[in-house]
Amino acid sequence: MRTLTCCLNLFILTTFLIFVPGQPGYAQQNNNMINADAVWNPSMDDMGNISIKCGLLKGEDLYSCLINEMQSANASDRAVEFTKLLGGRGYMKAFKPSGTVDVAVVYYPFEKENHEGYVIVNGNPGIVDADNYGLLNLDGLEKTSGYIQLGNKYPHIALFAGDRTGVSYPLNENLPNHGERIIVNYALRDGCNACELIGYVEFGFDFDSTGNFLGTEFLTLKKSVVLDSVAFENKNPQNVFSDPSQTIVISQGDEFVIALQSNHSAGLKWELAEPLDEKIVTLRSSNFVIPDETLPNAAGKETWNFRTTGKGGTEINFKYVRDWQNETKEYQNITFTLVVN
Repeated sequence: MRTLTCCLNLFILTTFLIFVPGQPGYAQQNNNMINADAVWNPSMDDMGNISIKCGLLKGEDLYSCLINEMQSANASDRAVEFTKLLGGRGYMKAFKPSGTVDVAVVYYPFEKENHEGYVIVNGNPGIVDADNYGLLNLDGLEKTSGYIQLGNKYPHIALFAGDRTGVSYPLNENLPNHGERIIVNYALRDGCNACELIGYVEFGFDFDSTGNFLGTEFLTLKKSVVLDSVAFENKNPQNVFSDPSQTIVISQGDEFVIALQSNHSAGLKWELAEPLDEKIVTLRSSNFVIPDETLPNAAGKETWNFRTTGKGGTEINFKYVRDWQNETKEYQNITFTLVVN
């Protein structure tokens, strides 16, 4: 089995970035906490000036130019200081407070691809780059049967940045002893950033209760719906449930799927009938898998991917509805009972 190729350019940060805890250069906690004050929202004119004045420069001159242009555009001192922490390579586009540590969505204007990235801040080290693949523990991924099968079919399989908009990801969940996990997704593609999408991978960046970075853990491989009828694989792939009379008993932190027959061609679909108790369970994603048969009105399958976040009991309620002429008609209700140990 070939070793996973990591193709995204690594951002070499100058102050607080570290690759592996305990190695030379491991930085201490940044006492000057990073927050939303460091967000910068440049105008189109500002970005035009950066492109004109900086575009032909290289190396340190290029990165110094971004800092100078930010100052000329009256970016806040906190925004400029954050860009300096990144060595002038990018600026903070958004800030996502998470708890023990936080996440900054960064825009890199000089990258040819993958302009957006995530850095985890306010821990120890003060900045951890989620797009530094040297931090990822790839052994867990490369040993899964799903990845081995994909690698045999796609010999150029490679890891690229996934969702970096800050809308769906990153996610966070609690770890034992008040630690925190930041969950980041990555795309598997067939050799290049514009090549066929094979699937998605999630890794957790783990921190203890004081913000010390503990390392990363492979969590989930989600195959493309086109490649896999369930579009789901994790460390416990048998956790797929379809019978509401069966109580779902699962451990905290595990992921599971509820798979429901659904006839989208007839305008029918499943929806959550009530909000989830997110102290116990959260919805990660949902997909519709097209039917194997090409018969008119043939039913497909909806897969609802959940992750447990805390211990206790709750219910997951679904309703089967059809939207027709601005009216929604409800056809069926089902309830799954969930117990998290």
